[in-house]
Amino acid sequence: MRPLWILVVGFGLVITACEKQKHSGQSGAAERKPEAQASTGMEGMPGMAAMEGMETGAGDTSGATASGVKLERTAADRFGISFARAAIRPLGRETRVVGTLGYAEPRRQYVNARVMGWVERLYADYMGKPVQKGDALLALYSPELVSAQEEYLSARRLGDKSLATAALRRLALWNVPEDQIDSLERTGEARRTIVLRSPMSGEIAEKMVTQGQAVQPGDNLFLIADRSTLWVDLAIFETDARAVRVGSPVQVTVDAVPGKTYQGRVTFIHPTVDEKTRTITARAEVMNRDGALRPGMYATAMVRPATAKALTVPTQAVLPTGTQNLVFVNRGDGEFVPRAVALGTRGDSLVEIVHGLKAGDEVVASAVYLLDSESNLAAAMKGLMLQMGMGLDMGGMAGGQRGSGAAGQEMKKGGGEDGKDGGMEGMKMGEEEKR
Repeated sequence: MRPLWILVVGFGLVITACEKQKHSGQSGAAERKPEAQASTGMEGMPGMAAMEGMETGAGDTSGATASGVKLERTAADRFGISFARAAIRPLGRETRVVGTLGYAEPRRQYVNARVMGWVERLYADYMGKPVQKGDALLALYSPELVSAQEEYLSARRLGDKSLATAALRRLALWNVPEDQIDSLERTGEARRTIVLRSPMSGEIAEKMVTQGQAVQPGDNLFLIADRSTLWVDLAIFETDARAVRVGSPVQVTVDAVPGKTYQGRVTFIHPTVDEKTRTITARAEVMNRDGALRPGMYATAMVRPATAKALTVPTQAVLPTGTQNLVFVNRGDGEFVPRAVALGTRGDSLVEIVHGLKAGDEVVASAVYLLDSESNLAAAMKGLMLQMGMGLDMGGMAGGQRGSGAAGQEMKKGGGEDGKDGGMEGMKMGEEEKR
């Protein structure tokens, strides 16, 4: 067993000597070429070389939003990058909305009864019937009207002008037509029925009476509506509400009349938002001279906003990140840095800048995602280089401690001998146990 024990001790001494020589060699190489090692490691990493024509700016390394990208104009042309300036421009875009046609409220009028009576003759006998102003709607028998006529005739025969005037005034307040009053004065005979006539031209939009029906004072009998002018109730989304104003031109089309466009204007915007649809109702007024439009039809409208000027940039210049909107702004030395902005109204190709820019600022107008990637890469590389630089410094310090000083070598040597003796004693104990 003694030759085996001697062989194990010799193998341990050889390994210890090799490790000491390796550590001393690494420490010396680190002291001679620290910068060369760092440079070689960074150059070997894939993707570290910046794109040709782009240089990362010396910005804050806290994040991608603080790192700038320096652009050369010739290189920008090759990459398809264009530039624009923030300026005060007319802003607006057509908004496509849908709506429903309906009667214009000022062109609707009810016909009602002012006295109690019965319908003896119904002339407007179906809904939708066209009528002209003055056309007969129904003949109403009312005992009160007959009594008022006879009272007037009696006062006239007696020569009581005050009583006759009062009787005529009562007939006029009950909406007795003037032609019937003239007939009463001319003939001197009371008529059994009174004829109610249409107060305006249009059509019977609603009919609430039938032949022979008894009516009471205040009952609505007909609704007359004129559809030569119609209202379109448009549903405007909250995001488009700023672009719609009273007086904005509107072009209305309906599927039932293909190829026909009706011009109109927004006349009213409702002050509240519909809680179910989250839309605002805007009312437009359109002319319906040919009568092709009918209430209840669905319509599509293009609303052209009123001309307004605002500080704008091209829409493609804005980079949405999810939490904020960024634009790359020229600092003045050719380096473009990202800047957070607040957006307003969006146009067809422009967007309003509420806060973050001023007129004259130069921004990147296209390929902003390319600059954002380069900016993020620059920030990440700076952070990585900082971390690697700290690691190299700490490694050099550790290597110096291990390789300098005779005391340290003596300590290592003593420790090695102690370890060797301890190992030998352990091996002896193991041999004895085996025996």
